[in-house]
Amino acid sequence: MDPDVALHLQIAAVVVMAVLIVALAVAASGGACDDAAGGAAVHAADVEAALGNDTLMTYEQAAARKKKEKGEEEEERCAICLSEYGEGEAGELVRVVPACGHFYHASCDVDKWLRKRRTCPLCRGGLWPPPPPLPGLPRPECPPMPPSH
Repeated sequence: MDPDVALHLQIAAVVVMAVLIVALAVAASGGACDDAAGGAAVHAADVEAALGNDTLMTYEQAAARKKKEKGEEEEERCAICLSEYGEGEAGELVRVVPACGHFYHASCDVDKWLRKRRTCPLCRGGLWPPPPPLPGLPRPECPPMPPSH
């Protein structure tokens, strides 16, 4: 094999290995968007907004709201500590996940989980409700386009 060709092959192999190492490092860190300047702060601010004071309420309020909204029976135990709600003091605080309505004792520090993983510990749903569906296409008031020739 010609020495120049061998040198070019070695350089190409080194470049390919470097690209693979960078790609693996980005994948292991959770993606380039999270590490970009300001990107992590935006995501953290979004999580903090989702964990606002509106999602911190008494167990009685959360159970009544969930039953009213979804017609489900109230949850009996916290999925974090497995103790029943209302065992302690009256008006004990719970954190409600906005998207799914599951709630947990505020004292169980579910906020730590939500800040790190951004999902409900019980159903793995996101912190926010899904966006409304896009309107179906084509719309009934729009006639279809004629075929092009």
